[in-house]
Amino acid sequence: MTLIDAYIDEVSKRLHKNKRENIKLELKDTIEDMLPEPYSEADIMEVLKKLGSPARVAASYQDTPRYLIGPNVFEPYTRTIKLVFPWAIFITIIVQVIQRIFLYSGEEALLSTIISAFSMTIVAIISVSFHVLFWITIFFIVIERSNADKIQFLPFLNDTKEWTPESLKMKTIPKDKLITLGDIIFSFVGVIIFTFVYWNANRLLGIYTTNGNGSLKFVMPIFNQNVLQSYSLFFMLCVILSLALTLLKWRTGQWTMTIAIINALLQSTGTIVFIVIAVHQDFIHSASIPYIAAIVESNTAKVSSIIDKILLASMIIAVLANAFDIYQGFRKAKIPASKSDKLKIYE
Repeated sequence: MTLIDAYIDEVSKRLHKNKRENIKLELKDTIEDMLPEPYSEADIMEVLKKLGSPARVAASYQDTPRYLIGPNVFEPYTRTIKLVFPWAIFITIIVQVIQRIFLYSGEEALLSTIISAFSMTIVAIISVSFHVLFWITIFFIVIERSNADKIQFLPFLNDTKEWTPESLKMKTIPKDKLITLGDIIFSFVGVIIFTFVYWNANRLLGIYTTNGNGSLKFVMPIFNQNVLQSYSLFFMLCVILSLALTLLKWRTGQWTMTIAIINALLQSTGTIVFIVIAVHQDFIHSASIPYIAAIVESNTAKVSSIIDKILLASMIIAVLANAFDIYQGFRKAKIPASKSDKLKIYE
């Protein structure tokens, strides 16, 4: 792909699909007419700089607004959504968590409270998202229909980074090597949830029955909390490694050998800690086995045997899953920069 083609693609992707092909040909002719014979990279850069950013060129091909949000304000529109949405969702989650903490009386099972809080938070996020999207859209519809130039008086909506032709030559990170914001958020939330479950296993992971009103009632834990917490030092080491890895991923934005090595260290440590805890003879809460045996109408020996098989299967799955994750980390770190992403200056 040439530098000229990259510029034309940036313009065309902002236009209606019915207009793209004609405008691409027209824009290419315009650029070639502006270039001397023969031309150099510096000549191309100078012409593209005169034409301006692809967003502004795309907007110039729109005589009248034909969209709900037209090209004239589409860039600040999407930028505003990206700016407002994360904060709106974050504030919604914080408000819901605080509300549930103050409303929790301790009478209801903690698991029921968490499930209820999770479902209500999802509903609140969806509701807030619709409201935010609606009012931002209405605001930009009014701005565009009245005078799109008014957007210049709102500095926080404008892109402070000036466009230059050099931005077309930025090397693209291969998709498999890229670490997305979604991956970062998923990792961070996973650490929080796992930590919460670890310190509250005796109130979350156990045997439940239903009350007369259909709500869950916690009877007893399945795991021995004392055994779990006896490995708290190793657990906190895994948490610290996870947070450090997540922050490093966020800062780097792509898989590197450093990240792959830290990930391998984390997965290996976590697997070893899990196996050591799982093979502990007092890991299962002793009173839970007779209770389960009475419920399923069996004897404690069979129940113990089934639990041992479940733990063994869990350990095997953990080893295989973490080994695969380590392999994937090193594979992604070794992916070279895609040569096809580099722009050629001459035809």
